Amino acid sequence: MGDGWAAYEGPHADHVAHAHVATQLAVARSGSVRVVLDDNRALNGQALIVGPRVQHRMTDEGGAVVLLYLETHTPLASRILGLIAPADAAVAPPSVAALLSLEASPEKIVAGLKDGLGVEQARLDPRLEAALLKASEDPTPGAIARAAGAVGLSPARLRVLAQSQMQVPLSQWLLWRKLQRAGREMARGAGLAEAAVAGGFADQAHLNRITRRMFGVTPMQASGAVRSAGNRFIQ
Repeated sequence: MGDGWAAYEGPHADHVAHAHVATQLAVARSGSVRVVLDDNRALNGQALIVGPRVQHRMTDEGGAVVLLYLETHTPLASRILGLIAPADAAVAPPSVAALLSLEASPEKIVAGLKDGLGVEQARLDPRLEAALLKASEDPTPGAIARAAGAVGLSPARLRVLAQSQMQVPLSQWLLWRKLQRAGREMARGAGLAEAAVAGGFADQAHLNRITRRMFGVTPMQASGAVRSAGNRFIQ
């Protein structure tokens, strides 16, 4: 996990159809990566961009990949999506592909993209920023209402502000944060039940459903990946 992004580095298998909150950049360490969209269109290339909430599945083309998940409110995610507009998924354009070093770590790939695309840090509305921080640290039900009250907004107004500045519903962003917490626990060796509790999920079954919905794999598959030798779950 980094500031506004998460990454997986290593081999991958076929995924079931899913959609996640983040903007995804899938980069092949060698060969190509392939994504099938819900209308059966297939994208194939050395690097692919998939926008937030776009239903898709990856197919196993062999070799290793880097999967970068950029949070929607970040300037880097906005810039990359702007480069493929009006499409919501596409092969990465030359301006992005030229900045990808196939041997670089995910951290360096993110830094290179920011520098090469001239991305500057942007700030959210201070009320939204404070509410996001509070809500992301509150795994219990009612987190949105409590975060809204803490910054002097109604829950409805906070949701509208989040949608306008982050392009995703606040509830989906909080699910993404829960998955991050659960993922960190799995990377540290926690069992799935422990990871579900740490993430703020109702139970292991809830974690299972959300993980499949957002990543196309089960928590068991994800757990095996982040613990395997040679794979890196960036934190």
